Amino acid sequence: MLLAPLASAQNTRAELEKQKQELLRKINENQKILDQTAAQRNTSLGRLKALNNQITSRATLIKAINDEMAVLDDEIAEDQSIIEAMDRDLAALKEEYAKMVYATQKTSSGFNKLTFLFASQTFNQLFMRFKYIEQYADARKKQSEQIQIVQANLNEQIAEIEQQKQDKQALLDEELSENKKLQNLRGEQRQLISTLEKQANKIQDELEKQRASERELTNRIDEIIEAERLAAAASSADMSTLSKEFSDNMGKLPWPVDGGFISSKYGKHRHPTLKRVTLNNKGIDIQTAKDADVKAVFSGKVVGVMSIQGQGITVLIQHGDYFSAYSRLKAVTVKKGDQIIAGQRLGQVLTNGDNVSELKFRINDKNGTVNPEIWLQSKIN
Repeated sequence: MLLAPLASAQNTRAELEKQKQELLRKINENQKILDQTAAQRNTSLGRLKALNNQITSRATLIKAINDEMAVLDDEIAEDQSIIEAMDRDLAALKEEYAKMVYATQKTSSGFNKLTFLFASQTFNQLFMRFKYIEQYADARKKQSEQIQIVQANLNEQIAEIEQQKQDKQALLDEELSENKKLQNLRGEQRQLISTLEKQANKIQDELEKQRASERELTNRIDEIIEAERLAAAASSADMSTLSKEFSDNMGKLPWPVDGGFISSKYGKHRHPTLKRVTLNNKGIDIQTAKDADVKAVFSGKVVGVMSIQGQGITVLIQHGDYFSAYSRLKAVTVKKGDQIIAGQRLGQVLTNGDNVSELKFRINDKNGTVNPEIWLQSKIN
C-alpha cells in the first residue's frame, strides 16, 4: 500500500523526462538554424529571432528540469517515509519472533513435544494439542519468512533512494550547465539588439521594401481569389464538400515544413528592434533549415504560382471556399491547374541574403486572412 503513490509520481517523472527530451531535440534543431544565420552575417533580424527562440526554449528546458527535480524530491520524501515504516515493521516483527523463540525454549525446557501430546486426557485434546504445535511452528516459520521479505524490500528501497539522490545531483548539474548556456545566449541577444538598434535607418529602409512587396503579394492573392470565386459562382460549382472537409480539420492540418519555429506570428505585434513600429502580419513566418521542403497542408487545386521580388515564389492552393498560400519559395515543383494532395511537395524554402530560410504561410476564408496557427497541429514536427 505504501508503494502505491509512487506509481503516479513515476508516470509524472516519465512524462517530464519525455518533455525534456523533446525540448532538447528542438534546441538542437534550432541551433542548426542559429548556426546557419551566423554563416555570413551575425547582425540580422533573422538571427535575433533565432536567438529569441533559442532563449525561450532554454528557459522552458530549465523549468522542465526544475519540475523534474520537484517530482524527485517528492519521490525521495515518499521513499524515506516508506523506509521509516518498514524499519518500524521490521522491528515489530523481530520483537514478536524473539518472543516466540523465547516461549518455545521455555516450554521445551520442561518437557518435550511427545510428553505434551501424550499427557492429553482425551483424543480431542490430543488432536488440539497436535494442531497447536503444528500451527505454532508454522507461525514461527512464516514470521521468519516475513522478516526476510521486509528486510529485502527495505534494502531495495534504500538502493532506490540512493539512485534517486544520484539522479537529483545529475539534474542539478544539468540545470547549472543550462543556466550558463542561457546566460551566454542572453548576453549575445543584448549585444545583437544593441548593434541592430544602431542600424535603425537601414532596417527601416529594408522594412519599407518588405512592406511594399507584401502589399503587392496580398493584392495578387486577393485578385486570384476573387477571380476563382467569381468563376465558381458563374459555373455553379459546388465547393461545399471540400470546404467542409477543410473546415473540419481546424487544428489538425500538418505543418507546411518539417522543423523550425514561428519567427513572426499572425496579426499586429511590435518590431523586434524599431521602437514605436508595429507590424501587421497577414500570415505566419516559419524560420527553418536551408533548402527545407515545403508541402501542401491539404488537398486542393493550384490556382496561382507567382514571383514577387522580396517574396520569392508563391504557390496559392484552393480548398473549396478556403485558400492556402506558401511564399518565399524556390525551385517550385507544381504549376497552375495541378490537383495536389495533402503532404505533396510544392518546392523548397528560399534562403535570403542574411542566410535566413523563412516561409510565409497564409490561410484565407470567405472574409479574408485568418490566423494559420490555429488551423495547424499543436507543434511543428
